Order: sequence, then C-alpha cells, then structure tokens
Amino acid sequence: MTVMLKPPEWVKDAIFYQIFPDRFKNGDPGNDPPDTRPWGDHPDRKSFFGGDLYGIIESLDYLEELGVNALYLNPIFTAPSNHKYDIADYFEVDPHLGGNGALLALVEAAHRRGIRVILDGIFNHCGDEHPFFQDVLRRGQASPYWDWFMIHGEGVIQEPVPNYDCWAGVKTLPEWNHKNPAVREYLLSVVRHWLSEYEIDGWRLDAVEHISPDFVREIRDAAKSVNPEAYILGEVMGLAAAWFKYGALDGVMNYRLWEGLVYFIAWESWDAAQFRAYAKGLWGSYPPENFFACYNLIGSHDKPRIFTLCEGDRRKVALIVATIFSLPGAPAIYYGDEVGLEGGEDPDCRRCFPWDRGQWDEELRELFRTLIRIRKEEPTLRRGDVKFGDAKGRAFFIEREFAGEKLFFFLNAGEETASFHLACPASDLLSGERHRGEIRLPPKSFAFLKEG
Repeated sequence: MTVMLKPPEWVKDAIFYQIFPDRFKNGDPGNDPPDTRPWGDHPDRKSFFGGDLYGIIESLDYLEELGVNALYLNPIFTAPSNHKYDIADYFEVDPHLGGNGALLALVEAAHRRGIRVILDGIFNHCGDEHPFFQDVLRRGQASPYWDWFMIHGEGVIQEPVPNYDCWAGVKTLPEWNHKNPAVREYLLSVVRHWLSEYEIDGWRLDAVEHISPDFVREIRDAAKSVNPEAYILGEVMGLAAAWFKYGALDGVMNYRLWEGLVYFIAWESWDAAQFRAYAKGLWGSYPPENFFACYNLIGSHDKPRIFTLCEGDRRKVALIVATIFSLPGAPAIYYGDEVGLEGGEDPDCRRCFPWDRGQWDEELRELFRTLIRIRKEEPTLRRGDVKFGDAKGRAFFIEREFAGEKLFFFLNAGEETASFHLACPASDLLSGERHRGEIRLPPKSFAFLKEG
C-alpha cells in the first residue's frame, strides 16, 4: 500500500548540490586510502584523493553561503573503488570517508543549518566483495545466498565472461535477484535503517531502469513508512512517465531536460522553437507534482562538465543555468560547476574541487548565488504554473504564475538583439530596471521580469 502519493513539498524549495565524496574536500588525512594522490592531480578510474565526509562538514559554511539547502552524496558505503558503486557493506560508511560517525555528524550539522541530505542507493547490484557473493564463490550451490543472485550454471564463472547477471556485463557488479523475497527484505532493511537511525532525508536510486517497477515502488513505500517526507529520486535517462503513473518515484534526475539544453545552447544544434517544443512536451508528459519534484541537473558524475560542453563560454553556461532556475523542479548543482570546474567524459568529470580561490570563476559563482537568491525570494519560480511563450530564432520566453503574481523568463541564445512585447510594466529582478512596452535582450543574455 502506498503510504503517500504526493512527493514531499520541501523538494519544491530545494537547491541541490551533488558531491562525489572522494573529490570534494579532504577533512581528515588520517583516513586516506593507500596511495592517495596529491589533491588536484588528474584523475583516472582507480585514483583516490582522500576526500571524505569530514571535508563536507568543514565546507558547510561555503555551501550555506552559496545558498544550497540539500545535498546529494554519491555512494558512501564500504566498497573497494573510489566511486563506491560496488558496495561490500550496506550498513557501514566506508572508513576512508570517515565511517558511520562521520555521516551522523554530517547529517546533524547539515540539519542544524536547514540542509537536507539524500544518499545514493545501489539496489540493482552489489560489489563482488560483498560477503554474500563471496560466500557463493566459496561454497557454490551450498551457499544460502546462491539464489540471491542470478547464476546460469552449476558454479560461478567470472573469467573470461561471467555466467551471472551483472550490471552492464561488469563482473565485479553482480545483480541482486529481486524475485527472491529475502533479497528484497534485505535491501528494504537498508532503506529503512539509514532513514530511521541516521535521519537522512531520502534516496537517489541508482540504475533504477534496471530494477523491476514493483520493487522500486516497495522501496518508495518502505522509505515513506519511516518518514513520509522522504524523497525518492530515480536515475532515469529516458522519459519517466511510466514510473510516475505507477507511483514508484517522486522525481527523476531530469536528464531529458539537460540534453535539450545541451543541444539548444551548448552545441547550438537546435533553435528556440525546437527547444520550446521539446521542453513543452516534456512538461506535458509528467504529472505536475512529479515534474515539480524532479532534480534538474546542471551536471553529474556521469556526464562531461557543463563548462567543458560550452567550450569555456561563460555566457552559454549562464544561459543553461538560468533556464534551469526558471523552470519547475529543483535546480541541482554538481560540485564545482559554480566555479567553472572543467572536465570531459568520466573520469575527467570527477576532478577534485579547487579550493584555491585563485582558480575560481568568481563571476560565474556570483551568478549562481544571485540565481539561488532570486529562486528563494520568488515563490512563483518554485511553485508557479508554467506556460511556454513565443519562440523566434534563438530567443523565447517562459511565463510562471502563482497566487496572482506573474513572472517572466526571457532568453536570447543568439548573436543578435532580440525584443519581446510586454503586455504590462515589469521589473527586472536582476537589475531592478523597469520595462514598459517591450524588452530588448542583448546577444547571449537573459532576464527575469516580475509583472507589476
């Protein structure tokens, strides 16, 4: 039975900040993994840099000053890799990240500041160092965990090709057999444990498209049985309409919106009319309450950095970020995007955060702070209905309306000045300038106007 059908209301007010723990800040060098590399070296797939949860605690002043009020952490449970999607122990925070005590301290410190914390839930697969899979390797069919995995044969074969189901064919990531009720209950106990004992605020479900929808809904129900305000976010790369109709997720990482912005602004492959039609179709595909609960990412650990995709053009980055802040759904910053951190495909997109302020793009960071402030000050941006206005060339506008107030977002992604007619006088929320009759947008610029 679904405990709560609607997503938590707090997500509408959220400004998320995603952290890849090993790369954000090293708060305790004493827990560094062996062969930790110097901070800021170029990453490869196996490198460790010593970032930990204590580093995040030390950085809460920075995050609060930026305006962040929700954190999404990449996996933190004990695992051999730097990314920790190969979990060996679901009930222990990796000691190299500070252990369980560090998580408890982080959640408590974040909550005192009004910052929520969601964790990465890896429930499609585990790592091959998980003790249950290790028992299967040792004992074969005599193991009580034999049918916890999907093994095709009388024994386990890992080389040259694994004979068990594993994520993307990676032998170190054996998939759980979700048809086994014991497996489901084990994983649901993980969901409940961290919500009840550590008071985290929700889960981001990794590889959710690989998991049966009925089990995903069980995860959502289990979470909300502990905390009705828990946020259940799915990593969905495609269209998410079916997940919402089934009541399995509150929101999804809005990769579809991200892709449209990359095509339209970063790569200039689309004109404004194409993007408008795409965004309008996306909005119309989801129930409004779920769209408002989507995680509208600017970047992620699985994609090239937005600054790199825009080839270092700060104007393009600003247009993408501003558009995300203009739409329903929670804006989500990938650590370092706010200071212009660059990076290509994984693992390059997982560089260390540059704590030397001399390496920051201060103008870009100030833009993030300003957009966050406007978003927090204007409930219309967080809760207002959305209408997609006219598009011409590389310019278009969006109208938001809430409680009798109207707010407009105008964007010009072209190299020529664009003008739009205004039905009523409006004030520019960035400059304070009053506009009557029309607004003229310079090339590669945007404006937030409030009617009245």
